[in-house]
Amino acid sequence: MNGSEFALARYYALQAVKQQWKDRGKRLPEFGELRREANDYLDNHPELIEFATERYRYFVESGYLKPPRNRRKPSQ
Repeated sequence: MNGSEFALARYYALQAVKQQWKDRGKRLPEFGELRREANDYLDNHPELIEFATERYRYFVESGYLKPPRNRRKPSQ
């Protein structure tokens, strides 16, 4: 999994946590607490990472995102 896929998974986790707070009728907490809950949600729902990976591949194949670059390692 590359960084873009993980960022997408974290985004989906954050959206799910926000929706849970709204469904409970509570105000959204500060961003730090939201991020902690989103990380916990992502730890407890590994299928979200698989979903984000599939979505990322779809976005690249459809042209919405550029494919990742193959970076050379610095010579030693």
